[in-house]
Amino acid sequence: MNHKIKYLRDKLNSQEIQGMIISNPISIYYLTGIKAEGTLLLTRKENIFITDARYIEAVNSTLTIDDEIITYDARNISKYDYEAFFHLCHTVGFEEGYVTYRNYKKILEYYKMNNLVETEGIIEQQRMIKEADEIEKIKMACRITDDCFTFLKNDIKIGMKEQEIAETIEKYFKSHGAEGTAFSTIVASRYTFFYSSCYAYR
Repeated sequence: MNHKIKYLRDKLNSQEIQGMIISNPISIYYLTGIKAEGTLLLTRKENIFITDARYIEAVNSTLTIDDEIITYDARNISKYDYEAFFHLCHTVGFEEGYVTYRNYKKILEYYKMNNLVETEGIIEQQRMIKEADEIEKIKMACRITDDCFTFLKNDIKIGMKEQEIAETIEKYFKSHGAEGTAFSTIVASRYTFFYSSCYAYR
């Protein structure tokens, strides 16, 4: 099984939570590498990812047999299927920091579980513990950012607009191995200043 999901399951079991509904895209990407829209369900026996038909192929190409995640096209799931997913779970967790009250009510309506509980940032806490490959990718992101600053010192010219500099930063990041920016690049002047960060890991 995917070791990140296994760790999460162990933490849930220690709190007597038998299943979890994960809907935050950041959490899903961290646990599975999946970038597509959808919902990840950890039921008592299975890991299930429900998504739109448009993303099925991309999701299946991301997952490996070791992930042990079953992909479902949302259009093929009936009302009774939704109600059956957690029928063996007495308590099911959800991401209270991400789910709106409106979606909370939808979850209760769709899944019909016995007891829906907050998980108190359990995935966020797990994400704080970095693995060796994650640490290497953080170092890579820091190196790219430092190199970009050195590059900018020679590239910036009088008369350049802040937007031009921001675009240069983002182009540099992507052309040197970053997946993208962690947040929108900020460039401000009277005296030119930039604040940005790239990411190169999940």
